[in-house]
Amino acid sequence: MGIEPYQVKIIQQMITQEKLLSKMYALFAQQFPEYAEFWGKLSKEEEVHSKLIEKLWEVEKKGLVFFDEGRVKTYTLNLIIGQLEELVQKAEKRVFDLPSALAIAVDYESGLIEKKIFTHFDSLNDKIKGKLKILQDETLKHVERIRHMQKEARAK
Repeated sequence: MGIEPYQVKIIQQMITQEKLLSKMYALFAQQFPEYAEFWGKLSKEEEVHSKLIEKLWEVEKKGLVFFDEGRVKTYTLNLIIGQLEELVQKAEKRVFDLPSALAIAVDYESGLIEKKIFTHFDSLNDKIKGKLKILQDETLKHVERIRHMQKEARAK
């Protein structure tokens, strides 16, 4: 069986998306020093997510993981990546205030959950299933933490 070339492209795009989110959060950590720990932690977690997807791809090649892209299309991911690249460029220029940065973060993290981006991998192996659950759970926690920070920032 094996993975199709277009599926490889989707997995690569998923990795790119996570790396771009990590970079954007790292830039926000620099721009908002009073929230550097918050953004820095998100950035590191996104980097871990990209590495986890890379590992899933590796074990997929060994037949331990199955990838079903469902309704995720390379076209859609190209649009998302393009938007993220623009946001990273804007973040480099520091055009966002804190409320905007938080709103962008919530939108992207929520989008990942709605698209069930990490549920496209499956495995019969319990250890691998655990890693997949961690990806989904951490993304849910990102949304909760960002929303909590939005409330805190509004209260200041």
